Amino acid sequence: MDRFLKLARRLIGAGLLALLSLTALGADGPGTVTAEGVARLERAPEEAHLTLAIVRSERTAEGALAAASEALGALQSALAASPIPHTLFNRDTAVTPAYRYPQNGSRELTHFEARLGLEIQTPALAQVGTLMTLANGAGANTLEGIRYALADPLGHRLEALELATKRARATAQTLAAAADHQLGALLTLEADPESGPGPFPEGPMMRAMAMDAQGPTLNPAPLTIEARVRVRYALVP
Repeated sequence: MDRFLKLARRLIGAGLLALLSLTALGADGPGTVTAEGVARLERAPEEAHLTLAIVRSERTAEGALAAASEALGALQSALAASPIPHTLFNRDTAVTPAYRYPQNGSRELTHFEARLGLEIQTPALAQVGTLMTLANGAGANTLEGIRYALADPLGHRLEALELATKRARATAQTLAAAADHQLGALLTLEADPESGPGPFPEGPMMRAMAMDAQGPTLNPAPLTIEARVRVRYALVP
């Protein structure tokens, strides 16, 4: 047990990201060892999701929706003429009345605003800026953000889980050996829920970038895939 305590102090002093514990050994049972393995992988983004919207205002709801639909047609034509590979999605449609509130009297309807929420997905990361400028010039007057992603997130997640599991087992083996024992049966195996990070530039930043006639140059940071796995083994003398 003294060897285990010395090893635990060294691991904690080194700042290792692991949860380490060893139950006392006695007549009631062989004891157990618990460890946590952490794996962080960095991978370059493989596709971009550009979130944007077409917003139009008219005196009537029908007029606002018609104007937004006309702008959508122009955007679809502009994108179809572009050689940049992409997929356009219509995410949501909303028509909202706008009112004026005079100091004396009831509210007054001023106009209707129609909003078509869109998303452009593309694997051409080097040309995302050009797509932004093209969409803005074709009528998408609200640029909201960019999400970078992996084409096969599950594959990278499984890779991280495998590495984290191996690290957890290796830590458990080291702790068991330090206590003059070996690993027995695997009692529990748990993994933290999956998370998928990605950068989201703010809307004002994107509008400023889209003013460049050549399209802004965007250099996305690598994406981090993290997995945490906890294991608990029985100890064998």
